[in-house]
Amino acid sequence: MDEASTSAEEQERHSSISSLTTEEWRKRNERNGYVDLWVEDEFNSGSRLVGGRAAHLGLPAGLGSGEGPSVSKAPRHSVKIHNHYADQEVEVEVPEDRYILYEAESQGLELPYACRMGCCTACAVKVESGELYQPQSLGISQGLKDQARPGGGGAPGYALMCVGYPRSDLVLSTVPEDEVYDLQFGRAFQEQATDLDSGSILRDDFAIELALGDE
Repeated sequence: MDEASTSAEEQERHSSISSLTTEEWRKRNERNGYVDLWVEDEFNSGSRLVGGRAAHLGLPAGLGSGEGPSVSKAPRHSVKIHNHYADQEVEVEVPEDRYILYEAESQGLELPYACRMGCCTACAVKVESGELYQPQSLGISQGLKDQARPGGGGAPGYALMCVGYPRSDLVLSTVPEDEVYDLQFGRAFQEQATDLDSGSILRDDFAIELALGDE
């Protein structure tokens, strides 16, 4: 087998799933020799959701991801936010195709946040009224999110502003980060305690033996 045939086979076997060569990608996205993934919001969760295509083809950063500007004449909804951290109430109009946090920030409002990708609960809010869409909110259990839907049982549901789209006028209230964690995990730990009257969860020796392979 000649060298040309071997090279062609190697290339076919290790073909890239990207439509760009490494050099083309660097020319387009690393003009200054680097990409700061921690600063550029267009590399965040929303742009990854759409494969980065909208954010890195010469279009506005975050376009079509929820993080960038509104891309159409989307309906706009009034969102009132009771921010207990700053002891204030703010109101902002948010289009249905943009995340609440990003639109509020673009209008000069300061709201709590941390990860900006739906994984923590720094921007968690109670949904006092209204409906929103939040498919990327991994930091909140489905049960707590479902409470925020119409017919969800009457109790206020929870949402994350960094990945939440309004679907109607909303009234939201910020909550301490630990509130959501306690609701999601604290109850489960308590239910699984061997002795509910004990000051701590008792050790399950059989489970430990299974984990160590000593049963």
